[in-house]
Amino acid sequence: MSSVVFRNKTGGSETLHAAPGQTLLDVMRVHGIPANAVLAYRNGVVMPEASVVIGADDVIDLRQVRHYDLDVLRRPKDHVYAAPDPVYSKSILFDHGGTLERRTEQLTAESFVEYVEETFVQSIVSGGTMRAGDRIVIGLSGGRDSVAYLKLLERTRGRWPQVDMTAVTITGLPDWEEPATFQAALDACAGLGVDHVIVTAEEVAELFKLRESFVDIMNRVVAGEHRNMNMVIGHQVLRRMLEREAERAGAGVVAFGFNADDLVASMVTWFTTGYRMGGIPVRELAGMRYVFPLYRITKKELTLYLELVAPELNRQGAPGRFTTGPDERSLAYAMADHLYDLWPGIDYYVFNAFENVQRSLLPLVDDLCRVCGGRYVLMEGVANPAGLCDVCGFLQKQEALRPDAG
Repeated sequence: MSSVVFRNKTGGSETLHAAPGQTLLDVMRVHGIPANAVLAYRNGVVMPEASVVIGADDVIDLRQVRHYDLDVLRRPKDHVYAAPDPVYSKSILFDHGGTLERRTEQLTAESFVEYVEETFVQSIVSGGTMRAGDRIVIGLSGGRDSVAYLKLLERTRGRWPQVDMTAVTITGLPDWEEPATFQAALDACAGLGVDHVIVTAEEVAELFKLRESFVDIMNRVVAGEHRNMNMVIGHQVLRRMLEREAERAGAGVVAFGFNADDLVASMVTWFTTGYRMGGIPVRELAGMRYVFPLYRITKKELTLYLELVAPELNRQGAPGRFTTGPDERSLAYAMADHLYDLWPGIDYYVFNAFENVQRSLLPLVDDLCRVCGGRYVLMEGVANPAGLCDVCGFLQKQEALRPDAG
């Protein structure tokens, strides 16, 4: 009969449930034991965990290598505030003088909607994402995040400062013009009573000085060796077209529908690449304020919120080839999702920490792209091309720009 025993560094041991045929890594994952924390011995012989498949008579010892209490994470002290018929549980890991406690509040459908709406209002009032008198351009794709943003504005009207808003939907790629998504954008604007501007593919081609249609260029990108640039180009185009509409409307604020885990995933990328990011939930560049009013609400929470208050706006299909990112994007999002499981409420900690870090960083240095006219941040330790943003520099190398593009 096989056995797997975990010997921790606090003097205890624990027999783990395991069955012949299971991989040792699977057993460890189920029991919350990271491979980096232990040495594995099978029948007295040290072995790499990844190569061990448990046999019928195996005796396996997992010996923790560093002296700390792994059960702080595996079995945290937990205080649950129960509710009848909950639809969601919100957990936060609190640190009180070095003692950790996870507090979990179960929320009914009604209290969950109240929680999301109160969180949204506080992100505006306390986070300073919308200020009285602001003229704001909102990027409205019709996706769940942007539709939820407008729905939240509609349902919390009167609880946030008086502002002037224009919603902008940018077309030009098939994935951006799916009929149900587009109708969701129209419906959300109608419910709020805000102006809705549509930016066409021809306007994209003109601003970026493309020698052919935007969709033809992007078809080559997603089919070629540089497909990893797919979403980089898409995001830059969206941002730059929003900026242009803001300039036309005399608006000084551009609002994005990025949610909490979008921004945590961005921070994973920042920590692992060193590329500079502006502040969260507000960043300023060349006189424009970029704001993230959904920064305290996760994608899961936004999706459930729409399901409860406007299920008709929550019926959207799978992403297409123009809105599917490279593997490193999926890695960053997966890491963010795992972090939320391992450390509930980690966004509260990292956003506050990031705000402190911003104070000690060198000031951002930006340049003006001579092609698209957008401002871009110069990265330390990188050979930044003079007067060309990453996207226009790439398009120039692909000979996708007109001869007069500079």
